[in-house]
Amino acid sequence: MKRVYNAIMSALQKKAAQFKVLGVNPPETFDIHLGQENNPEDFEFALPAIFYDYSLDIVGGFVYVYLYIIQDYGEDTENFATNRDNGIRFLDFITAVKRCLNNVRTTNKAYGKLELYQEQPQQNLDFYCHLLTLRCTYNADNDTDLNDEVAAEQFTIELKKGRLRNTIDD
Repeated sequence: MKRVYNAIMSALQKKAAQFKVLGVNPPETFDIHLGQENNPEDFEFALPAIFYDYSLDIVGGFVYVYLYIIQDYGEDTENFATNRDNGIRFLDFITAVKRCLNNVRTTNKAYGKLELYQEQPQQNLDFYCHLLTLRCTYNADNDTDLNDEVAAEQFTIELKKGRLRNTIDD
């Protein structure tokens, strides 16, 4: 999952112009999700921030990446607000994140291209919080990180005709 984390962070940095095109600042913080939006007094981070979490469904063959997008509440967003367009700028930031991460891929062939799977606003009194869920296919058999490390250690010891024999699994 380190490769997925790094691929996302790299894409956000390399495609930072997407944020400028939409008139918003790129993320100031990209980090592992530890519930920062729920306990901001316990963490130091600059806004806007993106926090990364994931789940791996090995049997189903999918990786789910959860990006918690945290921003300051902006201007008023009510229908009668005079600066409503500024108030909904947080949506432009989310659009820029989606553009940056469209079809991101790692160097490890076990992972497919990231695709937007779901998005949902999160209830939070301190920040505007939005959860983007991305998904990509996963094939453990092709996971070079897993197989390279395991292959060297994967052996069985068999007792054949009173002698020990090591065999390496393919």
